[in-house]
Amino acid sequence: MAKKEIPVFETSNDIHEATGFDHRSHIPGFDIFTMESLEPSARRCMPPYRQGYYQIGILSESAGARINLNTNEVDLEQFPLWFVVPGQVFSWVRDPETKGIHIQFRKEFISQSIPKLTETFPFLKITENCVFLMTPEEQKSLETDMTRMLSVFQNPHPYQEKMLEGMLVSLLYNCKSVYERFKTKESHLSRKQALSQQFQQLVDKLYIDSKNVSDYASQLNVTPNYLTTVIKEVTGKTAKDVIQQRVFLESKTMLSFTSLDIAEIAYQLNFQEPTHFTRFFKKYSGTTPNKFRQAL
Repeated sequence: MAKKEIPVFETSNDIHEATGFDHRSHIPGFDIFTMESLEPSARRCMPPYRQGYYQIGILSESAGARINLNTNEVDLEQFPLWFVVPGQVFSWVRDPETKGIHIQFRKEFISQSIPKLTETFPFLKITENCVFLMTPEEQKSLETDMTRMLSVFQNPHPYQEKMLEGMLVSLLYNCKSVYERFKTKESHLSRKQALSQQFQQLVDKLYIDSKNVSDYASQLNVTPNYLTTVIKEVTGKTAKDVIQQRVFLESKTMLSFTSLDIAEIAYQLNFQEPTHFTRFFKKYSGTTPNKFRQAL
């Protein structure tokens, strides 16, 4: 069987078509929509994929539901703000009752206003944390900004694109204030604790493509031996175990929430052969993928 590539969706309309969402953006490089508008047309689970655009999401109401970002369950008791960046391998499971707003944009949309996007807004770098829990005041401010943007998007205007460009820049500065509050907290961590946190954040984003400790050490500008020593000291686990357990968590989610067969899941998770995946899964679960799925 030929290995299947992880799909890449270059625009928001590409992912909408793939998920069956009947919404389409009329503005090149920019889109905004509510999560409740995904019902009933859009699918509720997507296996790993990459996207060529940035994504910002907030929730306004959990309604007792749950969502997963990279299969990490987001705490819905507070106010999550999350980002997805180009090149990141991303998968999700959503609940039909969740309400919120998503913005999707390509860097070209604001390149005239912000020519150096990730330098100005470092939270859009792949090495940074992608989920922040906001205060009620921060949530209200961002929700107000995004609701106004949605209104502008839905009502044609001669200067609609320029208005949305300016509003997006303003929103990103608002997000930056949330990010900097978290970075202030991180500044109280020891160097080893901060490195461990950065490593685990990076694993969440790169675990499918990068399963070698040396790949992460290179991204974090440390040696593999130093990274291994620090992760073991801080977490009690080896760096390799952290990576493999992340892959194992994703495999359980895909077995539970998708109809993909075992071979398809193996290739989505970047295993060379389905038998390699079966051995890996049995090592961490004590059972085979098929038996795990049958027991659900």
